[in-house]
Amino acid sequence: MLLAALMLLSAPNCLPHAGPQRLEGVLVAHTFPGPPNFESIKDGDTPERYWLLRLARPICVANDPKDPETGEGAKNVREIQLILAPEDFARYRPLLGKPIIAQGDFMSPMSGHHHTSILLQGVTLARRP
Repeated sequence: MLLAALMLLSAPNCLPHAGPQRLEGVLVAHTFPGPPNFESIKDGDTPERYWLLRLARPICVANDPKDPETGEGAKNVREIQLILAPEDFARYRPLLGKPIIAQGDFMSPMSGHHHTSILLQGVTLARRP
C-alpha cells in the first residue's frame, strides 16, 4: 500500500513539488481552529482565518526527492492554503470569491497553522480573465 502511494506521488501526471507553479481556482476565506489544540473553536481554540485557493479539479503534487524533510507530496488536493504577507490581504481582498490565477511555490505543512495538505508560498494573485 505504501509503495503504491509513493509511486502515485512520483507519477508523471503529478505537478512537481519544486519550482514555480501557476494554478487557477477561486479565492476563498476559511476559519480554522487555532491554538491551543487546533481542534475546535467551540471548545475554546482561537479562530484563525486563512485564504485558500479552491481548485476546480483535484491535483496531485509529487514528492520532492531533493528535499525529503519538507518536500512531501499530496494527492487529491482540492484546496491550497495561501501564505501571504500581511500587506497582501488588503491588496487582494477584492478577489475574494472570484476566479483567480495564483502563482508561487509549493510547500508542505509544517505546523498546526497549516491546514491543507499542500500550501503555496511567495504568492501573487491576479483575477482570471
